[in-house]
Amino acid sequence: MCFTSPLWRNRDVWLVVVARAVSLLGDEAAVVALTLRLHDSGGGSGAIAVLFVAGLLPLVMCAPMAGRLVDRYDSRYLLAWSGAAQAGLCAALALVQSTPAVLTLVAAMGVGQAVNGTTWQALLPSVVGVDRLPAAMSAVQAANTAAFIAAPAAGGVLTGLYGARIPLLLDAATFAGLTVAGLVVRTRRRVDGSGLGPAEAGGLRILRDDPVLPVLLILLATFTVLAAMVNVVDVFLVRDTLHASGTWYGLLAATWGAGLLLGSLLSRRWTGQDALIRLIIGSTVGLSLALVGYGAAPHVAWILPASVVGGIANGLLSYGVSTLIMLRAREDARGRISATVSAILSTAMIGAYLLGGVVAGFAAPRQIFLVSAGLGLIAPITAGRMLLRAAAFAGDPPSRMLGGWSARTGHPSSSAAESVASTAKATLP
Repeated sequence: MCFTSPLWRNRDVWLVVVARAVSLLGDEAAVVALTLRLHDSGGGSGAIAVLFVAGLLPLVMCAPMAGRLVDRYDSRYLLAWSGAAQAGLCAALALVQSTPAVLTLVAAMGVGQAVNGTTWQALLPSVVGVDRLPAAMSAVQAANTAAFIAAPAAGGVLTGLYGARIPLLLDAATFAGLTVAGLVVRTRRRVDGSGLGPAEAGGLRILRDDPVLPVLLILLATFTVLAAMVNVVDVFLVRDTLHASGTWYGLLAATWGAGLLLGSLLSRRWTGQDALIRLIIGSTVGLSLALVGYGAAPHVAWILPASVVGGIANGLLSYGVSTLIMLRAREDARGRISATVSAILSTAMIGAYLLGGVVAGFAAPRQIFLVSAGLGLIAPITAGRMLLRAAAFAGDPPSRMLGGWSARTGHPSSSAAESVASTAKATLP
């Protein structure tokens, strides 16, 4: 990552990358604190599962509202109010003890996240320009991955020393910082409603009209439901099947995180639409093969290389999907598309959790990993060729053909010629 490139001379890029990474660090540390608090207060696995679902459901239920707000109102207004609301709710979360109150506040914060996260996602292309969007997405993901790796240790240490209140108050402070970043960022996204198609159309309708995105989301949702159910049983594979220690379990998680960071750093090599699609297909295959390594390992040490491969593939997949979606999203509909995609993938993840819980009732962890690996290959094998054909039929992404944006920025937007040139430069290694 070259910090002397033109991308990093833009102060708004620094604000977006740093503020969002710090906020994610606070969020993940707070999740650890809340999990430990629920466990120590007598809450069972059901309460902890409900905690996770309470954070995901608002992203699904509030997607239509969040998308319309982001595509209708000034981004600075939305970032200020949603960030301030999340800071206040998180501070209140540090003061309450009862499980119902905790779950209610977590769900309320999820509503704020549905608006805040979608606004930042829709704003980033306006900050950097289409030609620098892949590099910016790679930088954001690398910073977020680093925060994600550091967060569990930070949350665990702070909770062990001071209890859950301190990490929750620190998370509230990161939301306040994110609010300030939203106020001082120069780029403002104001959609004037003059884009292609009716401004009132919902996110699902807009996605359906795109020849590439529906196939992409079918591939990704299918892969998520079939392959991500291993998240429910990975601890049982390590602790019960392979009889390894908790230290090994933590080491494997750290190894996956290191691979994820490496994948994020390598990801900026893929920028064009066709290259991104091949990256998505290849990374889903890589993740499935990594699951085979987990399920077939005779000893826990044999999982280490599979964990590295899986982390790298995970990082490349996240980058490829998010970048391709933003490239294909129309400027006037970027908020609705981001919110709808988040809702679809959150629903798929909930489905994976439920499926994993059901299958774990009659299958051994090793069997679940191997079956997930085999089923996970169904998505790239069946939908991969369809996705390539859809992209060939569709041609250049809409973002590449608009030339400029309606966002008011402190620097000139990229020209259509530069955008198309950056597509032509993309190559696969």
